[in-house]
Amino acid sequence: MKDSLRLKIRNSFLVLTLLICSVSLMAQNVDISGTITELSTGMTIVGATVVQKGTTHGTVSDVNGKYKLTVPKGSVIVYSYVGYMKKEATAKESGTIDIALADEVNNLNELIVIGYSTQKKTDKTGAVSMVKSDELNGGVITDPIQGLQGKAAGVSVTKKGGDPSEPFYVRVRGASGYDASTQPLYVVDGIPNADPNMIAPDDIESFNILKDAASTAIYGSQGSNGVILITTKKGSKSPNKEAKPDDSYSNVEFSTQFSVEKIAKKLKVLSAGEMRDFAGTLLAAAKKTHPDYTMDSVFRDGGASTDWQDEVYRIGYSTTTNLSISGGNRHGSYLGSVGQSNWDGIMKGTSKKRTTAHVNVTQKTLNDHLTITGNIMAAFEKNQYQSYSGFGQDDIIYQTISRNPTDPVYNPDGSYYKSSRVFNYENPISIINEETNNRDAKKFLGGLKFDLEIIKGLTATVNLGYDRDDQTTNYFRPANLYQSADNGFGKKQYDNDVKKLLEITGTYVKSFKDAHNLNILLGYSWQNDMYNGFYAQGRDAQSPYAGPNNLATLNSVNYGDIGSWKGESTLIGFFGRAQYNYKSRYYVAGSLRRDGSSKFGKNNKWGWFPTASIGWSIDKEKFMKSVKWLDQLKLRASYGVSGNDKIGDYLSLVIWVPNGRTINPETGQYVITYSANWNENPNLKWEETTEYNLGVDFAFLNQRLSGSIELYSKRTTDLLGRYQVPVPPNPFPYTYLNSGTMSNKGIELTLQAYVLNLRNFAWKTTLTAAHNQTKIVDLGGLTPDAVRHEGQLTGRGLIGSENYVTGLMAGQDIGAFYLPTYVTLKDGVFIYESESGGYTTDLTKAKRRIVGTPTPKVELGWSNTLTVFKRWNLDFAFRAWLGNHIYNATRMFFDSPNILPSLNAVPEAIGWYEQGRVSGAAIADFYVENASFLKLDFIQLSYDFNVSKVKWLSKFNLFIAANNLFTITGYTGVDPETNITGVSFGIDQYNVYPKTRSYTIGLKATF
Repeated sequence: MKDSLRLKIRNSFLVLTLLICSVSLMAQNVDISGTITELSTGMTIVGATVVQKGTTHGTVSDVNGKYKLTVPKGSVIVYSYVGYMKKEATAKESGTIDIALADEVNNLNELIVIGYSTQKKTDKTGAVSMVKSDELNGGVITDPIQGLQGKAAGVSVTKKGGDPSEPFYVRVRGASGYDASTQPLYVVDGIPNADPNMIAPDDIESFNILKDAASTAIYGSQGSNGVILITTKKGSKSPNKEAKPDDSYSNVEFSTQFSVEKIAKKLKVLSAGEMRDFAGTLLAAAKKTHPDYTMDSVFRDGGASTDWQDEVYRIGYSTTTNLSISGGNRHGSYLGSVGQSNWDGIMKGTSKKRTTAHVNVTQKTLNDHLTITGNIMAAFEKNQYQSYSGFGQDDIIYQTISRNPTDPVYNPDGSYYKSSRVFNYENPISIINEETNNRDAKKFLGGLKFDLEIIKGLTATVNLGYDRDDQTTNYFRPANLYQSADNGFGKKQYDNDVKKLLEITGTYVKSFKDAHNLNILLGYSWQNDMYNGFYAQGRDAQSPYAGPNNLATLNSVNYGDIGSWKGESTLIGFFGRAQYNYKSRYYVAGSLRRDGSSKFGKNNKWGWFPTASIGWSIDKEKFMKSVKWLDQLKLRASYGVSGNDKIGDYLSLVIWVPNGRTINPETGQYVITYSANWNENPNLKWEETTEYNLGVDFAFLNQRLSGSIELYSKRTTDLLGRYQVPVPPNPFPYTYLNSGTMSNKGIELTLQAYVLNLRNFAWKTTLTAAHNQTKIVDLGGLTPDAVRHEGQLTGRGLIGSENYVTGLMAGQDIGAFYLPTYVTLKDGVFIYESESGGYTTDLTKAKRRIVGTPTPKVELGWSNTLTVFKRWNLDFAFRAWLGNHIYNATRMFFDSPNILPSLNAVPEAIGWYEQGRVSGAAIADFYVENASFLKLDFIQLSYDFNVSKVKWLSKFNLFIAANNLFTITGYTGVDPETNITGVSFGIDQYNVYPKTRSYTIGLKATF
């Protein structure tokens, strides 16, 4: 009885306890609800995840962005949505919790590459621009550098014409030299002086451009023209956050595209009908004094109507395919890729085929204290060329433009129609089809790097590099190809260039008390460049079939028809850099490099290149904490000295070279004579550029708007050049020496904005703007008349040294056009203003003045990415130059009526004929034209398919694209864009491979 009573009491107690606990638990739960919106726009987010932290208990927002959830009191709730930053809130009591999610933008935490290291974007104190692979232009890319066009402020990427075998040229913040190269230093995965053309565009991870001397001087005598650091893609561990540390990950990416290209714009010349009409005008004029004349008396009609540009130019095709396999785990990674590209140029007989391969392996060992990185790249390229650089018999473009449109291409029997209207008048189609002009190149780049962590924060690095470039060029012209007498010609040439690199660096990184952050770098660099080559050539080809691969069929070999060479240069550098910041608020950095170069004179082998820079993150100050809309505001200032050693070897020494043959009067036999091309100069040294830079970095509204402003002033002294010197006292008429000063001043602006980031529509835009002015401060004391003559024009009808269009002089822009002033036409010839104040027809006595500059006043780039419904993407990029001029030499050569009707001409020649002009091509100021332009460089529409149900496929994208879709300009020539390289540019002469307009379709897939 008692036991039964006790059991009932115990059970009742348990039930009561459970009931009390249940009520208590119910009392601790809270009901929360609210609306989830976008912070930037206030629009609601559908499908946002609302989860109790640490559990799977949660819900999602409905079509109105609203949610409801019951959770224990005091729970932490996590709100998240793809593309937005997570946000947490504590459910203290029942009620409403409205959440605004910010866009997930982390630009400030990106790592940028600097010389021999990386750093956070927020920590930079110099002028560095980064362009990631997904920001580059796409479509038809013949050179990886092409993708950079318009993407970085102050970085001009240009190419004269559209030949797929020609490279792009880059100028960073203006010119910094005369005869020395003005191209930047390229560093590929830590190996300097590498050729970026050997990299497939799909293999590039990012470009980092070092622009100010404080950033470039770590490369010493190679840095004055800027440094472009190219980082290639590497394997990685699994991106899956749930993967275990030792889990391996593999990835396969495949892309392919097919493109069609056509000529963007032809040069307007007379048609066959217009030529016959002009011949009729000539006949009518001639009949006034020779009434018995017939059409044959003034014009030989070929009987055809031929558009020679249509005959020479065609529809071009190109294909590009890339395959890569990558993967890794926490101990290492690997990547292997292979690519194949083929371009059939729009000019018949031109093509380019390139195969690339890339292998990168990273492995950690010794308990992850030693990291070994191996990098191998190879490129195999075959080029088929046509000559178009002058006005000779095989210069295809000149022959095409000047060819009479009444001449047919073929005779009735199928042979090539040939005519001897004027000297050096040839059928361009016969030259294209019968001539051999090709190149076979093999390039290899290998790197091996060891990073050993000696103690925490102290790492020693050994970097080894090997770069080899082999190329063979072949040329063969069979006998009797030309209308004029010719017995044929053949030549084969081999070139080899081997670069070696050894660099040893030590890096110490240490933080003290979470406030003082120190990064110290010490290093040694040894670079060696050895090159050699030879050629053999001959004439009187005995067989039209042997070609350049059997030179024994060439019956005539003269002195100078064989040659060989070998050269070597060495550069040694010792360098150090220290970077310090206090709480990422105050920054101080400095570096020093000492370089020794074999290229310079014995008195100046070594040089010093120092830098200093500071930075202040104003947004980190206490008085800025209340400014919630500001993410970054940083001031930067820097000073640095960098150099330029990009000249030939042995220029400080007297080099005796074979100069010809003569008869020894004592023996009566032929002997070789020798001569020197220049004088010895033991004081020859590097150009030196001193630069000051002031920068402001900013970001607002959760980084929705960010950018930078740069102001810079740089001065280049001791310009390298080849100068004429008096004989005597000098034994020879030329000397390579340092003379003159040049300045560059400019401003750069970069803006990046996430204009919209809605649920079904996003718009990201980037604007770059740059103004640079390059002026000659002084030319030194070796330039006669205080003007250095550049831009010498050569062509049919031009004779003499006065046919230059560019003048370098103190106080003027580099490349400025320095031309005689045209007054009027008298007795059929040009009348100029004379130096004496009168008028003259003599070009040597004409007064010259500055009439324009080819350098744009402003360069603009505007890139956009629009995303619709998360899957449709529209990318497009505009580029503009404002305030630049071009000397239209094409119009100058082809607007003279006296070449009619034998040769073709531009329509302006008819107008000149009506005015009575009888003179040939002559330089004048009115050929300078405003060449400002706006181009749509690239546009692409792509679609990302939903492959979530396809287990073996991760991504699949289809796209269509177009390049160079349109150009808006007032320039009357074919294309307003020319190379910005050297000191003489902006001259549009007819021998330019036409620009193309391309259309592409392709796909990308990840497995």
